[in-house]
Amino acid sequence: MRRLLPLLLLAGPAAAQPADWRAAAPALPLDGAVRAMAAPIAIGGTAWGPWQRICREQVLRPGRPPQRDCLTVAEARPEPGGMRLILVQEATGLRISMLRTAEGRVAEFAAIRADGSAPPPEPARDGLLAAWRAQFAAISLERRRIGPREDFALPIEGSPRGGTCRAEGSATVAQRPVLVARCAVELAGRLRGGDAQARVAIFARVAVDAATGMVAAQGYATRIETFAANGRSNGVVVTPSRVTLER
Repeated sequence: MRRLLPLLLLAGPAAAQPADWRAAAPALPLDGAVRAMAAPIAIGGTAWGPWQRICREQVLRPGRPPQRDCLTVAEARPEPGGMRLILVQEATGLRISMLRTAEGRVAEFAAIRADGSAPPPEPARDGLLAAWRAQFAAISLERRRIGPREDFALPIEGSPRGGTCRAEGSATVAQRPVLVARCAVELAGRLRGGDAQARVAIFARVAVDAATGMVAAQGYATRIETFAANGRSNGVVVTPSRVTLER
């Protein structure tokens, strides 16, 4: 069975759910209404935009405030074929050197010391680095054209095929043109650290920055249903989360 996403592993007791659990997904910070697409939209071609922080907010237990975790862009410098970013996690001081190509590929993603050298292996830090790399894989789309109501894939950790997204229309976020899409994925497997089985469904609305192919904003709801050894449902938990690029 597939292992489930790390952010899903801290679910607490079942809570009352809305009639449509997808309604728990946070709204996108769009400047206005979504416009219907009359023709395909080209995304990507530029390695990076004006953003200074990458932040994610996750509700790890129902009824609790969301936990916010951010990477600050300490440095952004052009390199042949892409942009070199030096990222610093605000909570831990973890420093990351990342190279994103103009085509939208994350070519490098590694922990570094303050002097730029590579640190020795350290399991806790390396696990955190892997989680952030998976996050970047899910918000960095390669250059392409996407047509009206066309399906495309969004990488999701734990799912070989990723999430299936469908273009909804165009809009703007902070006055930058974006492609708006709806995404969904289902996972099943055993929760880490125990024998409980779970079924997980994720629904998201995403705003893809047209110039870079970066997902500038993402609001998603995660529905988790766990099962006892006899197959009986332990109940359902729905948690909202968001990922945003901030100036």
